[in-house]
Amino acid sequence: MTKQNLAGIPHLVLALLLFFLTITTVPPSHQTNAAGDDVDLVLLLALDVSASVDSTEYNLMTEGLAKALSSDTVGDTIRSGKIGAIAISVMQWSGFQEQEVKIKWTRVSSRTDLIKLAEQVRAMTRRYKGGATDIGGAINFSRKLVRSAPFLTARRTIDIAGDGANNVNEHPSIERDITIKSNIIINGLAVTGRAAPLVRYYTYFVIGGPAAFVEEARDYDSFGTAMRRKLVREIGGQLLF
Repeated sequence: MTKQNLAGIPHLVLALLLFFLTITTVPPSHQTNAAGDDVDLVLLLALDVSASVDSTEYNLMTEGLAKALSSDTVGDTIRSGKIGAIAISVMQWSGFQEQEVKIKWTRVSSRTDLIKLAEQVRAMTRRYKGGATDIGGAINFSRKLVRSAPFLTARRTIDIAGDGANNVNEHPSIERDITIKSNIIINGLAVTGRAAPLVRYYTYFVIGGPAAFVEEARDYDSFGTAMRRKLVREIGGQLLF
């Protein structure tokens, strides 16, 4: 190697050093995995708005959800987590290809966060009326939403809330099995007023993943209480994946 070539080596080393210093000192706000995006849980709430849910029941459902989210019990459970925050989105579903996001992904921690989220729930308009009950389609849509959530987490859960069995499109167990292979848990809230065996149906064909469970509401008057119990149970759960 000539002296001329040797003379260029220190400059090359310096250039490489400056390059690596530059790419490793990007401000946190420009990094993909910013600490502020960490959450204990990514939670998608999927609400049945098919033909079996009348206007009064819809109002009871949304008011019950709003009260559950803003309850001290749920807030304390969220803040007791390692990070002390979770991400929530809310969607409505009915028949074939009838799914719509009503509240986009929102990071919540403080009581103020949860009160704001509860007010968004109360303000939601109903997207569908008179449709069928496509639980499989709801799971498919929810899975895609959860996988695209812009948060870092080790726990991802879908909540399917409804008052009837699937009656259109493919069987929900097909989408359930695909979803749990993606390390996403599916829990259920079954409103059993019209269908007493619905808890069993949800257990066999809808929920899935480690420690998955079905919460029962006997009617829409008790939806809020059941939702609060379910939220506390799944938010405070152990790290499963």
